[in-house]
Amino acid sequence: MRGTPFLIRMSKKYSIIGMLSFFILGCTCDFGLDSFGQSNAESKPGGPIAVVFHLDGAMPHYTDSAALLQEPGMSQEKFEKLMKKARQDILVQEIILHFSAFQMGFARTQEIGEIIARTAKEKPVTCVLEAADNKSYWMAASVCPKIILAPAGGLDIIGLSMESVYLKELLDKLGIQADMLAVGKYKSAAENVTRNDMSADAREAAESLLKDINNRFISAIATGRKINKEKVIQLIDSGPYTAVDAKKHGLVDEVDSIATVMNKLSKKYKGGVRADYGKKPPKEMDFSDLMKLLSGGGASHANDDTPKIAIIPAIGSINSGKNAGGMLSGSQAVYDIELIDFLQKAAADESVKAVVLHIDSPGGSALASDNIWEAIRIVAAEKPVVASMGDVAASGGYYIASAADFIYAGDNTITGSIGVVGGKMVLGDGLNHIGVHSDAIRLGKNAGMMSPFQPFTETEQKVILRSMETIYELFLKRVSEGRSLKTETVRKYAEGRIWTGAQAKKYKLVDELGSITDAIKKAKELADVEGVEAVLYPPPKTFMETLGEQLTGDDVRIQLAREFESSRRALELGALLKRETVLTFCPYVFSIE
Repeated sequence: MRGTPFLIRMSKKYSIIGMLSFFILGCTCDFGLDSFGQSNAESKPGGPIAVVFHLDGAMPHYTDSAALLQEPGMSQEKFEKLMKKARQDILVQEIILHFSAFQMGFARTQEIGEIIARTAKEKPVTCVLEAADNKSYWMAASVCPKIILAPAGGLDIIGLSMESVYLKELLDKLGIQADMLAVGKYKSAAENVTRNDMSADAREAAESLLKDINNRFISAIATGRKINKEKVIQLIDSGPYTAVDAKKHGLVDEVDSIATVMNKLSKKYKGGVRADYGKKPPKEMDFSDLMKLLSGGGASHANDDTPKIAIIPAIGSINSGKNAGGMLSGSQAVYDIELIDFLQKAAADESVKAVVLHIDSPGGSALASDNIWEAIRIVAAEKPVVASMGDVAASGGYYIASAADFIYAGDNTITGSIGVVGGKMVLGDGLNHIGVHSDAIRLGKNAGMMSPFQPFTETEQKVILRSMETIYELFLKRVSEGRSLKTETVRKYAEGRIWTGAQAKKYKLVDELGSITDAIKKAKELADVEGVEAVLYPPPKTFMETLGEQLTGDDVRIQLAREFESSRRALELGALLKRETVLTFCPYVFSIE
């Protein structure tokens, strides 16, 4: 076997991992992955510098460095660390934020804005917009001392709208019936598949929420651009604007391209402009480093007894069981078994002084939500737990938040939706049209209750509704206990109605308005600790650890197929109903633009 390549002599499992490792490492030609999952050389500047951060697309909360074939980009966590580094760096004289196709909800946009505002207090910050919609302009106008708009760009500030898509007619044409029930006057999560428009109750709740956000939208622009509110309303009604017109009306300060801005700065500062600020130089990798990767000996296995605040994310729809996701992307969802395991570890870990539960979830499984609620209460009996809400923490997302000792929400967080929805998709007529028929033998009066070939009988509806009402009362009880409110008080603000964070604070469904930074400060205060770091818990798995787990599980081809399924939020309800009948799911399938 002398001279036989190393990979051939390895076991089948490691030969696959090894081949992929050498392929990936060989293709990237850069082994220096820094703590944010990016790589590049950090050349030392020859003097004062300006730095440019490019922010585009849907910025994730955290960087998933283990996701295969996913280009590591800017995450909110990474951006906050880089901005802090730039604030403290004496060589950094000016910061440019370049926004392109920025996609995020209003609450998280506000969080990004707060990060920018902290830096703008200490160093010059300029926002360069390619083109801006309501959200990105609102953020820039709120916190950027100087706004530059690209010559070919524009401002699409045309007023807020809330639009939802309804599928009933399409389902009727396909011969599919959504047989759904709801507990709560405003619990409209199923309306997208049972109606062709909003119900009166859904419209009432949506208008209230949108008007609350719109008031802050107008006020923020007025304050930031020093224009009175009446004028802002007039400007919105006359939008959109070309770059020249936006400058004429005082909505931006200058019209210029990012290339021109960077060219001017390169001449202004001796050290030039850095577009790769914070990236570390590549590390030469030897054979022992590769073996460490292959064996899964990454940073997540390190024993760290340093006192810390544990940040545990709960991002995406809430499901029962464990994640069976694949290798190619960092698609996010909450699974009760996994989250409970993290919570239990944090409770037992003496180095964890408090927990910040970072929630951005529309809910999902009622059973999973209650399991997680119980787990959070167990942790809270040992050490402080603070919930921090992102764009949405509603229905099941609010359910689990209510177990925390203290809750922070953004002004524009969509929360509440304390209610229950349930049912099934009936495919019988649609399948009959294409020659698919069903025949069954059933023992038991309700044995066919969950069959997708027939709607619920009157008796079955009563059984399902009784179960949903029981879950609803439990939901109210959980919120009542967690928030130290009377059940009847909670009931007044329940009924499935959604609220903004500001409205929720008014009704004591949350404690304070603030970001995850505020939640971390509160956690330190409750734990009576200072100077400790807040870290993701448990630490993210290394790329090779994730790859190894995937290759020892399902057939890789199956994993790949899963990753390319196109269903997203609009179909999540149907996907959840395939697993469970009763859900705590928010009607957050509309978009606010």
